Amino acid sequence: MIFLETLNEKEKKRLSKQTIDKMKLLEEYFSIPTFQDFLSEDEKKELKDDYNYFIFEEDEITIVEKDTYTLGQNVYVTFYSENRSYLTGDQIDIITLLHNNLFRFNGTDVNHLKLDNQDRYIDQIVFSFVRILRSGC
Repeated sequence: MIFLETLNEKEKKRLSKQTIDKMKLLEEYFSIPTFQDFLSEDEKKELKDDYNYFIFEEDEITIVEKDTYTLGQNVYVTFYSENRSYLTGDQIDIITLLHNNLFRFNGTDVNHLKLDNQDRYIDQIVFSFVRILRSGC
């Protein structure tokens, strides 16, 4: 049992570091803030009226490949954007920054949100990735 705990600790550290590294990549490349899971009230106040930021969410764990019992975790990166000149180019940049063999791009969902009682629209792009897990299973 000690071996399993040691193995999982190593994986937990790898996943935590991967999350931090991916968030930093987005922040540094786009020069906009990246938040984990959701925006707190303090973070909303800090943003003021700025709708350019990322939210990085780790979600459910599933079996990716049944033959090898490979586990994966769905990760969603949501890009909120206002007045960006070329969203398609931004999408390509985000995919290029984040995708690799252990963090696989799965698709996007694009929405255009109208702010209440205003003539302003925010673009929302949800990027779906599957992160490959190395577990003791």
